[in-house]
Amino acid sequence: MKPIIELKNIYQKYNDETILNDVNLSIYQGEIVSIIGPSGAGKSTLLRFINLLNRPTSGEVYYLGENIIKNRHKHNFYRSKISMVFQSFNLFNNYNVLDNCTLSLRKVLHIGKKEAIDIATKYLKMVGLENRIYAHISTLSGGQKQRVAIARSLSMNPDVILFDEPTSALDPEMVSEVLDTIKMLKNSGKTLIIVTHEMSFAKDVSSRVIFMADGKIIEQGTPQEIFEQPKNTRTKDFLKKFIN
Repeated sequence: MKPIIELKNIYQKYNDETILNDVNLSIYQGEIVSIIGPSGAGKSTLLRFINLLNRPTSGEVYYLGENIIKNRHKHNFYRSKISMVFQSFNLFNNYNVLDNCTLSLRKVLHIGKKEAIDIATKYLKMVGLENRIYAHISTLSGGQKQRVAIARSLSMNPDVILFDEPTSALDPEMVSEVLDTIKMLKNSGKTLIIVTHEMSFAKDVSSRVIFMADGKIIEQGTPQEIFEQPKNTRTKDFLKKFIN
């Protein structure tokens, strides 16, 4: 089976510092992949390359076998297939909830106003925000803002959704509502790639877990393999901080 996303020999350097060091990774349709590791491991940088928000110093990014870094004329199409949910929400604060979710549908996919509203409303209901559709973004809690961001991504009907530490900007009591929303997508058929520090969530929701450190993929496997039988010393030492 051909990977939906494939990274080959990805390097990233900033000044004299190596951020990513020869990263190779294949992601397959329908997988839920959690990326864990210490701060500064290169996890979020990796996501930004997958979504072409940044470009690596060297290496290749493939979508369904096509080198999308080289095919510049397809970048907008590619970004419509690979959606990203940011830790800082990245919502338009001067729009209400519904407008945040319909803007890309209308401007990027050129969908009519009524159809865009119907699509956005469907996903806002899915994430439990049907009663806040016309609310101003500034009136929402952090957890609600992140659920709007998830509904916005789903509205675009992407093949892949990237989550960049989606709970790191939230108060502890709001974390569970966002994680529960992501868990709802487990059987949706969407490919999810999640950078997270929530170890129990990663163990519960993932089909594969990747441990990164020092800009490298150190170890990967099923949640049971990584959390219960890690092989690499770095992985073991990292997980000791979270698992008693």
